[in-house]
Amino acid sequence: MSKALIIVGCLVLVYAVAGFAVDFLPVDAFQSSSNDSYLKIAPTDESSFDWAQFRLPALVVGAILVVIGKFVGGKN
Repeated sequence: MSKALIIVGCLVLVYAVAGFAVDFLPVDAFQSSSNDSYLKIAPTDESSFDWAQFRLPALVVGAILVVIGKFVGGKN
C-alpha cells in the first residue's frame, strides 16, 4: 500500500510541477521572434472546468501522499 501511495503521489507531483513549468515556456520556442512572449495558463471561461486551477492543491496533496507513503506502512 505504501508503494502505491508513493507512486500516486509522484504522479500528482509531476502533474503539479508540469502545470507550473508551462507558465515559463516561451510561445515560439522553436522559432525566433522579436518579442519575448510566454505562455500563461489562464481560464478561458468562468463556467468551464480548468485543470490549471488545481496546480497548488495537487502539489500539496502529492507531497502529503509521498510523505505518508514513506513513513507509514512499515517494511516491505
